[in-house]
Amino acid sequence: MIATCGCPERKARALWLTLVLLIGMAVMSFSAQARPIDDVTDSGYITIFVYEDYAPYSWEEDGVPKGIDVDIAKRFADFLGVELRFLVRGADENIDDDLRVNIWKGDLIYRQIADVMMHVPYDQEVDARNELAVLMGPYFNEQMAVVADKSKLPELPTFGYFVNTPIGVEVDTAGDFFLSNAFRGQLHASIRRGSTFDDTVQMYQRAEVPAVMASRAQAEWIAKVAEDIDSHVVQPPMPGLVRQSWPIGYAILHDSRDLGYTLAEVVEDMIDSGEMAQIFARYGVTWIAPE
Repeated sequence: MIATCGCPERKARALWLTLVLLIGMAVMSFSAQARPIDDVTDSGYITIFVYEDYAPYSWEEDGVPKGIDVDIAKRFADFLGVELRFLVRGADENIDDDLRVNIWKGDLIYRQIADVMMHVPYDQEVDARNELAVLMGPYFNEQMAVVADKSKLPELPTFGYFVNTPIGVEVDTAGDFFLSNAFRGQLHASIRRGSTFDDTVQMYQRAEVPAVMASRAQAEWIAKVAEDIDSHVVQPPMPGLVRQSWPIGYAILHDSRDLGYTLAEVVEDMIDSGEMAQIFARYGVTWIAPE
């Protein structure tokens, strides 16, 4: 007969294993799964991912999502006749990581994913690299631009102006990469980096910089919210920038194509009716048809 040990170490280990098992079961029970359209409509809700701190596309005020992508997501839910639930997260290292976390694998704790991920570059290379995600429904053509204070920079024919003039940019963005490498690094001393887009906007509003480089939509948004500054949005030549414009759409899981096709028809209707342009105009952004 083998004697059992009631020592505290074994009891603690057993308790720890039980807690791990319970946590694992909770994670599985609360994880969301991207679903085909029948599952979405039968459940009565759809989960759509939007980025945080990404005005004018998406951000939160008092816990309420707002922005262009949010309004488009509402239109999707209305068409399907289901409740809209948002999954709001920050950007990861790159778009591949974003697709992995938000569409097919989920986060490390809850494994939560969305049925639809908004604001995805409609790019064949991105699509080819991500077999479990499908890119669909381009609804806008994004570009790079600069918003500038007219009183200080009435003309901006070249980025050479910023050799001796400060310019703001959000850190680790396409604009940051371009400015860091333009003119063989001659702009380095002039770059003022904001840790977030909101930080960058505030630098401009406080007149710490007379200009900010961002996407054209973001530049137009800055011109709208910086009411005390007479701003204009310009697009000087950007030699060396790999991509100066690109279409954006949404992504769905590879086995939810029927949901994606349905939403693509909604996008087309919104574009044809002028509703899409109206949504962008609410935020001071000029809608540009996807190419």
